[in-house]
Amino acid sequence: MKQALRVSPDVIDRCQNHVLPGSKVRRHYLHHDYVEEKREAWQRLGQRIDAILTANNVVPLQRTA
Repeated sequence: MKQALRVSPDVIDRCQNHVLPGSKVRRHYLHHDYVEEKREAWQRLGQRIDAILTANNVVPLQRTA
């Protein structure tokens, strides 16, 4: 769903704490933590989920005992 919201695959991987490709030495020197990018990605996803759950066509499930 994040991909459909135009979040880059690199940021999606970082949101999911995936191990990044490349050598350990290369990863060690990459210090940018993508905080703003990850925050925006999670906000976009939250807004999409909120829109889905507040749509007029949502039918709540009935629990049976």
